[in-house]
Parts: sequence; structure tokens; C-alpha cells
Amino acid sequence: MKRTSRYLSLFPLTLLVSATITSAQEIQPAGEQITIKWGNVSEEGGVRKVVSTEEEYHEHNTHGPITYYHVPFTDGTFSFSWKRDLPQKINLVFETEENGKPTHLFKVFINGRPTKDHATNDVISFVTYASIPGSKKKKATVTTEKHHAEAGEWHTTSVTFADNVATIRVNDETFTIEDDRLRNEVIKCGIGHIWGTLETKDVTVTKN
Repeated sequence: MKRTSRYLSLFPLTLLVSATITSAQEIQPAGEQITIKWGNVSEEGGVRKVVSTEEEYHEHNTHGPITYYHVPFTDGTFSFSWKRDLPQKINLVFETEENGKPTHLFKVFINGRPTKDHATNDVISFVTYASIPGSKKKKATVTTEKHHAEAGEWHTTSVTFADNVATIRVNDETFTIEDDRLRNEVIKCGIGHIWGTLETKDVTVTKN
């Protein structure tokens, strides 16, 4: 009887754990949830291909194409797979809203830095932002680690927000960044590059 009682006492805990595990909501953005700035887009077999040129990059004030996924979340994960034809960086942009206006929350630069230096491709950079009293601008803080993702290969990438921590995973490498503003709601996630071809697939937002 004692053994049966112990097993019964664990049963509600098992249900609680199971409910916690299954409470996450996975969303594959589609339709109006996806917008793009610049670039030529095509899709085939679940792969989204965005192509642009270096000339277009300069025409758009040194901005390359970027695809935005409009799925708001607070604690959750943005994940996808990607492949580049060139070794230069791709950038991930996470926007929040303050005082009714969109503003930068967090950025990730894979194979580069948040500058016009496109030759450096052996680092991964993270950018957090802080408010400046009396100014509409934000103060950017850049953290850089050694990392390189090969061109011409598929890479899996995810960025998870939990409380004040962002966990970035590229293939088998993991990086973490702490900042109090990371508690803010993400209103949209962006994937961009400078020029050339960027292919993406399996884009998912997981709300915890």
C-alpha cells in the first residue's frame, strides 16, 4: 500500500510536467505575417531564396534585403535553417515597441560585425540597446565571439528569449547574452544579408 500511495502522489506532478512540455505553441509564419524590404524573392519546395546585388546594396543606402516575420512573443524561440552563396554576414533583427513605436531590441550578425566591414567573416556579433535619457536614439553595446559558418552549406540557427537572457545557437555552438531589455516583447523577427543569395527554410516561432 505504501508503494501504491507513493506512485499516486507522483501522478499529479507527472501531469504538471506533461502540461508544461506541451504548452509551447509552434507557428510557421505565412501570408501577411511575412514582409520583405528590397531583394528579389522566389520560393520552391519550402525554400525561400532572396537575391540582391552589390549595386542594389549601395542604392538602398548600404542596406541589404531583409525578410520580417510578424509573430509577436515574449518568452520563446525564433528558429530556421539558412545557406549563403558568399562568406559574408547575415543579420538577425529583433524589434520591440516602446512608446507606441517600433525600435531595435537585439541583433545578431553571423560571419561579421555591425559595421560596413564585409571582409571580416570569422566572428559572430551580438548587439543590445539601451535608452539614452533625453534622446530618441539608443546606445548600442556590441559583444563579439569567434565563429564562422561556411558558405554553400545549410546551417541551423535559433535565438531563444527567456527572461533577461538570449540564447543563440548556430549548429552545435551556443552563445548567451544577458540584458534587462530582452524581457520586452518581440514584435517581429528579421533575417537579412548584404548582397548575393540567401536561402532559408523551416522558419518557426515557438511561444513558450
